[in-house]
Amino acid sequence: MFRRLGWLVIAVTVTTSATAAPDGHKRVATATATAASARGAEPALDLKRLIRLTDDPQVGNADRIDGDEAKGVVAFTFDDGPNPETTPQVIDALEKYNVPAAFFIVTQRIAGKHGEKGREILQRELDAGFLVGSHSVTHPSLKRAVGDKLVREVDASIAALAAQAERPIGMFRPPYGSLSGAGRVRLKKLRLTEVLWSVDTLDWKAHNPDRLRKKVISMIKKDGGGVVLMHDVKPITAKIIADVLDDLEAENCARLADEREPIVPVSIHYFLKDGKAPRAVPEAVQHRTDAYKAALPDRCAKRAARDSDSSHARIESAPRHAAK
Repeated sequence: MFRRLGWLVIAVTVTTSATAAPDGHKRVATATATAASARGAEPALDLKRLIRLTDDPQVGNADRIDGDEAKGVVAFTFDDGPNPETTPQVIDALEKYNVPAAFFIVTQRIAGKHGEKGREILQRELDAGFLVGSHSVTHPSLKRAVGDKLVREVDASIAALAAQAERPIGMFRPPYGSLSGAGRVRLKKLRLTEVLWSVDTLDWKAHNPDRLRKKVISMIKKDGGGVVLMHDVKPITAKIIADVLDDLEAENCARLADEREPIVPVSIHYFLKDGKAPRAVPEAVQHRTDAYKAALPDRCAKRAARDSDSSHARIESAPRHAAK
């Protein structure tokens, strides 16, 4: 759908329905986005219509998230997907440990015939209750972006993602965490929340799975939570994410045993602020967090029993040497 070369003309038609989606957002009943190469000057986009695609009252139009807005909680975020080879493993791990997450989508991955599998994975993320945000169309640096480049990478990505998700998209994460002043003005006009991070795992350049696993949980423990940046397109991340979540659960079980507060995995909602005031967490989101806390003692008891059985099995299988 989207081409990397030439100018892009984007036509967006939106009508909204009063029917509420399961997550409480108003679903976009119909949203179409088309793009084609054109010669000459690029016409102005209908900003009012585009804003309908970003009108998310829960996560949109908040102050920039840096990851230090809340303590004692951790939000996992994944960039650059969806990737049919790796993203399903990440989703499996999150569901196994009942951990929320946000996925920031590079929309060329869900475009056209080659994006069919990506669209299926995106739908799975939405059906599972995960948040999704835009990560641009082609993942360029927007450090010096102005005018037409912002339209091609920000506006077009929102149009494509909202059309596919059939709901407003309220979050944008700039590639490489870099965004020009003009870009931030554009996000404000579109009422998009810019989402950065505080725990940079650098998984994109990691080669040793065990080392990466230990690094991630160590950083989370050191910071007492935060917003974790990982990439669901990386095989190493898909390989170790279940182990990272298991390490987090083990840490929280140890904290409960010591009568300390756990580092609770939460949705990005907990990091949203309007000025100095934290934004109210939606009831359904709060319920999920409460459910995690309530289930943790039982999960810890099962872990302890499993670890005990494993310990006994190792002792039984150890070679017995005749006494001298």
